[in-house]
Amino acid sequence: MDRPDHVLPAAVDAAPLPQVINHTQWPSQYFQHVDPFGEIFHVMVSRISYNLRDMQADGQALPVPQILSTQDQVPLCEADDYNGAPNESSAWQESDYAPYKPQCDVLLAHAFAYAPDGKALRTWPAAFRVGDALEKKIQVTGPRRFERSITSLGTLSAGDPEPATVVPLVYELAFGGPNTIANRLALEALQANPSLNAEQRRDIDKALAQCPAYDDFNPIGCGRKAAALTDTARALADAQLGGAPAAARRQREAQIDAIVRPAPQIEAYGQPWRRQEGAGDYPVVGVGPVGRWWQPRRELAGTHDAAWKATQWPKSPKDHNYAYWNCAPKDQQIPFPQGGEEVVLVNLTPVGSPVRFALPTQDLRLLVRLNAGPMLFATMNIDTVVIDFANGTLSLVRRALVAARADVRQLELGTWPAGTGPDLSEYGAEQGTEQGGSKAPAKGAPRHG
Repeated sequence: MDRPDHVLPAAVDAAPLPQVINHTQWPSQYFQHVDPFGEIFHVMVSRISYNLRDMQADGQALPVPQILSTQDQVPLCEADDYNGAPNESSAWQESDYAPYKPQCDVLLAHAFAYAPDGKALRTWPAAFRVGDALEKKIQVTGPRRFERSITSLGTLSAGDPEPATVVPLVYELAFGGPNTIANRLALEALQANPSLNAEQRRDIDKALAQCPAYDDFNPIGCGRKAAALTDTARALADAQLGGAPAAARRQREAQIDAIVRPAPQIEAYGQPWRRQEGAGDYPVVGVGPVGRWWQPRRELAGTHDAAWKATQWPKSPKDHNYAYWNCAPKDQQIPFPQGGEEVVLVNLTPVGSPVRFALPTQDLRLLVRLNAGPMLFATMNIDTVVIDFANGTLSLVRRALVAARADVRQLELGTWPAGTGPDLSEYGAEQGTEQGGSKAPAKGAPRHG
């Protein structure tokens, strides 16, 4: 036997591998994708990164970020990056290995809103713009929290915001929640312990039953059911401590009492949060990736039911919408930029005045050589723009797809000016197809190549 006996045959056959050549210095990767109908696509993805700290003005006096050296290029993101524990905290970027994005995601990574002139304020606006396709304004406040007071008869109520000079733009500070994910996971881990006695198991089952349901639109936010933060912490402590000494229990109770119950600090511009408690009665405002299992993104993934598992797995459901792979908030999804679009940042840097620069242009294309003989070019669309404030970089992720039915012999990634040769989409049109020899795509699927 020349391999482990637990290896299973592949559930989906791959397409013949073309020869892949990268003539550039930029991080790039080739892989294959199978759509819900079994059609296979060749995918090429590249990430080109630029320096936002040392920009130079072009002939129009608009600064242009300078490309980073080969050794300083930001690598392709291989897995979702979180600010804390996965799925319990905000993600600041997602894996670059998405099969296809119908639009371009514009993401602000490690972003903060800075008070104008550095003066502490209770509330102020921040905004950014990309060409004519995107203009987003938000309102932020200083820290505010839910507290018990005599005037509210001991119930929790949100206080007024404190003055602040900077606010992190993370979903933890947007409307939603309560973020009890860590406590729930800890209780579930205890529940799985086979050594529990009947009384302990009943207590843990009761504690889990009392945990509030996750908010579909922002399970890590704040503003909803603030008391659950301390309630679930206390239930977890009771399950963990059991017969612990009284001193340990008093110490843990003091820690629970000290838990801060934050209120939302990131608001929709012109629509201040007014202590709404219900689900879905106030928008979730953010500038980074929306969670893969949050709504409204989750419903785009399609129907993963027993019928899908029995007849379709491992392919995506037939009602899968490729818009699922766009991770930015809906108002930060734009048509593929071409380069040259003006970017404006207001109150998103410590600099008092707005920051302006142009998206760089780059003649990056994919040369496709077919076994039938033609040499064609596929466009490397810019489908992700990441402005990383912590590292002072701008990353443009570009992607091209080519249908395996086109019978590809070789793929070459390089820089060729527009008009150098015929476009692959034109070849597909001449063949009477939308995919260069492939059947019509699924909903939201790629339409070139």
